[in-house]
Amino acid sequence: MNRKLRDKLILVALCLTLCIPSFGQVVKGSISGTVTDPQGAVVSGAQVKATNAATGAPLTTTTDGSGLFHFNLIPVGEYKVEVSATGFKTAVQNNVLVTARDSNLGAIKLTVGETNTTVEVTAAAPLIDPNNAQVTNTFSGTTLTTFAGIQENQGLDNLALFVPGVVSARDNGFSNTNGGQGFSSNGLRGRNNDQQIDGQNNNDNSVGGPGLFVSDTEFVQQYVLVTNQFGPEYGRNAGSVVNIITKSGGNAWHGSIYENENYSSLNSLNNAQKNFESDAAGNPLTEQPRLNDEFGGFTIGGPIVKNKLFVFGGFDQEIISTKSIFQSSGVAPTPAGLAQLAGCFPGSTGLAAYNKVGPYSISGGNPTPQNNVPGGVDVGTCLGVDFAQVQRIVQTPFHGFNFTNRVDYQRGNDNFMARYLFNRGNNFNIDFGDGAAGYPVSVPALSQAILVGWTHNLSSRMVNEARVGFNRLNVDFGTNTLGTVPGADAVGTAVSRITFRTPGFLSVGTATNLPQSRIVNTWQAQDNWNFVMGKHTFKAGVNYTFQRSPNVFLPNINGAF
Repeated sequence: MNRKLRDKLILVALCLTLCIPSFGQVVKGSISGTVTDPQGAVVSGAQVKATNAATGAPLTTTTDGSGLFHFNLIPVGEYKVEVSATGFKTAVQNNVLVTARDSNLGAIKLTVGETNTTVEVTAAAPLIDPNNAQVTNTFSGTTLTTFAGIQENQGLDNLALFVPGVVSARDNGFSNTNGGQGFSSNGLRGRNNDQQIDGQNNNDNSVGGPGLFVSDTEFVQQYVLVTNQFGPEYGRNAGSVVNIITKSGGNAWHGSIYENENYSSLNSLNNAQKNFESDAAGNPLTEQPRLNDEFGGFTIGGPIVKNKLFVFGGFDQEIISTKSIFQSSGVAPTPAGLAQLAGCFPGSTGLAAYNKVGPYSISGGNPTPQNNVPGGVDVGTCLGVDFAQVQRIVQTPFHGFNFTNRVDYQRGNDNFMARYLFNRGNNFNIDFGDGAAGYPVSVPALSQAILVGWTHNLSSRMVNEARVGFNRLNVDFGTNTLGTVPGADAVGTAVSRITFRTPGFLSVGTATNLPQSRIVNTWQAQDNWNFVMGKHTFKAGVNYTFQRSPNVFLPNINGAF
């Protein structure tokens, strides 16, 4: 092959490679539209200015020969758009909401008159954007502070249930959830949803769902859900894309202080509790089991240097104090039954071992027999041994702490941002099926996310955004307040699992897959480049993710008997 021809083919191949859909995930939006005169003819050379309502940052461009204008990769938020041209009054459109997608204003019609005279445009943007097939739903503003079902740290993913085509995942989720039972999009399981925060990867690599939970609406500027026809920037998963945009500071100091208290006496019984549930004594419930849920926090944001440097920060905590009734479906010898067995089999080493790890050897939660087996159970030559289900009442509190910090700096054609999120929670004494036997497991978790971004306006039609981020998830399934389960770092000291061939007998010991832990370290580099030429927008980008995830998972290390 001719060398020059070969080099040309290689160059063409490289150019085509840029078109492969491997773009960095989008966290910013854009504004586009067309400027026309009163007769509907396009106006070229019109001056268009978009001003961020919070930071006062101005962006300017001019319409092309087709009357089109476009602002690419601009921070999300509300903008004021001003359009001016010689011989026409200046048209102003306020409260233009920019989300992590294109905000198409449609045709902006100018009125003949002096340029120094302004006319406010009140026409709404088109309901359907014919230039974008991607289906994006955005929740922002007062919706995030007034919408029922997401307040009091209940989880932002509850918003998704109000989007057409999205339903509760129920028992098909099998993933972490940021609200309720999670949601299903496009008929897929909840773990098929791609989780992002400010366009940064936020997926738990083990069970799916978010690795870091952002559920406090006071920390969030927008909740963006992309459900269909993904653009090339997306496509990691086949369900939907959740992109939570965090708040930033502005030219006005603003903040909030909030507190919520939910106590059991303030809540009525539901139908299931009225008809099927009972208290520790076996009596029908007459009031809610004790629960105290306290959630509160504060935020503050504003300018360090007006129009240039902004900060935002917030802290919240949730402390839930409650007890849970653990009752086994299997049966075990009661204290009276154990005395019978000791009389039938004096000196039994097997019985002595069982007495060290059995449900009544663990005093925490005050284990008591329930639903004794009529007539008892015959164990070898020992007849009518007293067996029953086991019930214990255990403290199952939750402690959660979160804070966010963000700095934004704008200088000329450059915008810089840095953001840090901290998320710590501990669920104590979760019943994974062994709670009644005395082996519940606590789940402490710590998540952190750092993101640094730089957006540079190369010209009025060309812009580039680069971002570098790091996430770390550290979660442990181990320890409890009863002292019966060690942490994952001491998995070799856990009590062996003991099951019985007789159906319906209660197993004892730690589950064979517990304790365990995992650390998920995720490094991410992203770049987005946009260029507008006439009616065409050229986009290129790259997303590089490196993940290292050491795990402690040693099932059956202590044997199963």
